[in-house]
Amino acid sequence: MRFLFRALTLVFMVALGEAVGDRMRWTRKELVEIAGYGELKLSSVILTASLLSSSSDPISGATVGIMCHTGHRRRSEVIKAVTNEFGQFTIDLPSDLHAITNLDKACSIKPLSVPKPHRCSHKIYRGIKLVSSSNGLRFYTAGNITLH
Repeated sequence: MRFLFRALTLVFMVALGEAVGDRMRWTRKELVEIAGYGELKLSSVILTASLLSSSSDPISGATVGIMCHTGHRRRSEVIKAVTNEFGQFTIDLPSDLHAITNLDKACSIKPLSVPKPHRCSHKIYRGIKLVSSSNGLRFYTAGNITLH
């Protein structure tokens, strides 16, 4: 009797699963919408800052990187950018970092390579600060980073 009950239960579950499975098949577009990512960008996190020499001159051609602690003793990859002729750089954070709580405490910026005339210690880490947030767009800044 127990065997019969288990067999009927199994047959019922398989039949129900197939019937539900036919209704539960989504298109790629629907899956992207449900998951909240994919081709449709739902949010943006933009980070800006300037790199200056000790004499307040802009440093162009320097590579800077932002690193975020994603929790559980893990850090994100270093996202890199190069400064323009005014020493400014902009980084659009990848979408996998958008959900980090307290992004301003979890992320920091560091100069990675600086042109020869401005070489200094690379042990400079700068935190970021939220400037504005609206309609899925957040702007952070690290202000002016001065190398000594």
